[in-house]
Amino acid sequence: MAMRKVAVFLVMMVAVWGAASGCKVHLMDLMSCRSAASVSEPTSPSAACCTKIKSLSDDDIKCLCKYKYSKSGMLTLLRVDADRAIQLPAICGLTPVKC
Repeated sequence: MAMRKVAVFLVMMVAVWGAASGCKVHLMDLMSCRSAASVSEPTSPSAACCTKIKSLSDDDIKCLCKYKYSKSGMLTLLRVDADRAIQLPAICGLTPVKC
């Protein structure tokens, strides 16, 4: 059962990645930020999350908007609040993202 969940999760990641084509941001690289962008009871971003976000280029950070407006609905399935995810760069001390 656990392997099936992992397989489903990976398929969803590929689908979301395809929806945001042209971006170099891989959602798997941002998994350390998932709890900080959770739909229910988001936490403060971890040091690992902020380190990853700070390692992204400005263009990569702007690509987060493509994930937000993706019609795939994968962020909803992953229980990620897109608005909260877009706020993470600012919370981590970077320039806020404007979509």
